[in-house]
Amino acid sequence: MFKLTRRYLLAGSSSLLLTTGPRDGAISAPVQTITIKVAAAPSIYQQAFASVIEAFKQHHPSVVVELIPAVREDEELVQRTLRSAIVGDLPDVLFISPNLMRLLVDRKLAIPLEEVGATAASLQSLGLIPGAEGMGQVVGRQYGTPLGVSTPVIAYNAELVRKAGADSDHFPNTWPETISLISRIHQSDPGIVGGFFEYDNTGNWTYKALVATLGGRMMSPDDKVILFDDPKGLEALRVLRAFARAGQGAVDMTRDQARQAFSAGRIGVLVTSSGALPGLERQANGVFTLNAAPLPLGSEDGKVPAAGTVAMILTKDDGKRRAAWQLLQFALGVEAQTIIGRQTGLVSVNRRALEDPDRLGSYMKDRPNQGAAVTQLSRLTEWYAFPGENSIRISDTIKRHLQAVLTLKRTPEEALASMRTEVGALLGT
Repeated sequence: MFKLTRRYLLAGSSSLLLTTGPRDGAISAPVQTITIKVAAAPSIYQQAFASVIEAFKQHHPSVVVELIPAVREDEELVQRTLRSAIVGDLPDVLFISPNLMRLLVDRKLAIPLEEVGATAASLQSLGLIPGAEGMGQVVGRQYGTPLGVSTPVIAYNAELVRKAGADSDHFPNTWPETISLISRIHQSDPGIVGGFFEYDNTGNWTYKALVATLGGRMMSPDDKVILFDDPKGLEALRVLRAFARAGQGAVDMTRDQARQAFSAGRIGVLVTSSGALPGLERQANGVFTLNAAPLPLGSEDGKVPAAGTVAMILTKDDGKRRAAWQLLQFALGVEAQTIIGRQTGLVSVNRRALEDPDRLGSYMKDRPNQGAAVTQLSRLTEWYAFPGENSIRISDTIKRHLQAVLTLKRTPEEALASMRTEVGALLGT
């Protein structure tokens, strides 16, 4: 059970009066309360968000938290938040997908959490897995704290892997070995797609993950120089071409169609999201054994951009900031992270919750495939979003070129040159 310590009560709460009840017959002073509004997305996690806030209230009765009804998608929440900013009616806290943080940061709506005391050390003292703080960073500053994580992973058909002569319990940990495996799967049965790389994710998530595993970047840290056209960026597109040659090039499916085909045993290896694993496991049950592995690393500097949900503070009011920071710290703690881990498809980021058999330890033991995501938590990085008003248009442009490579309509070299030119024009560089 979470223990409310004196240190925790006093941290960042100078503007709040928390009473401990009457003493020696004295009449206790009335409790001063402060109200903060929380806006959240996506709506599929609404019950989990509500459960976390209710648990928070039990420990912080002086903070009234109003959870605004969740909207279906994160993009819708961002647009609503931008409209609210115009009329001065912003929520105090935002639960949102990390790839959309940049829009709020660029408009100076979000506060750097260093201003309320967030550091890597302070976050890790709450149990956050070291390195996971990178999920909430934008241009090197901490603007969000992770609530729950989804990472790109590899789901694979154990029977097809064994048929191709590989060890189904030890998936390759390099991209060349992975390419060799999906090629052998496809060659063993031309009716089977050896490998499928989901490329139509929001914000080019899996493609950016591929570039990051190779040690590459989309742009320079100051957002002034495009970097995805370097040798690492070209290597990423060559990996995609290998997937195309292993069968994907002949079946241009959407992400949802590919997941259905994989669950039916028609795809050997699927680059997907850890959040999709529970559904894939249910659908594949009785058809084949589904195993999962982390993305291969192509560089010692390889990172993995995280999806999922982060918490941001928008309020400029000092008292509300302190209360919001208390909520963010609680949301990182064992009790809240146990709720997140059990009620959503997201992976907890609290090592104590993951290790405690009474929390998530036994729960995760029964779901070994989620280990593919857990092993990547220590090397999380921001889900990069391009700066400026054309960020969404840039994502659409990149997706179009990825599709051209994955359907063998363009070579990696041709696609990269065109992508560089078009993205540069949209960025004004």
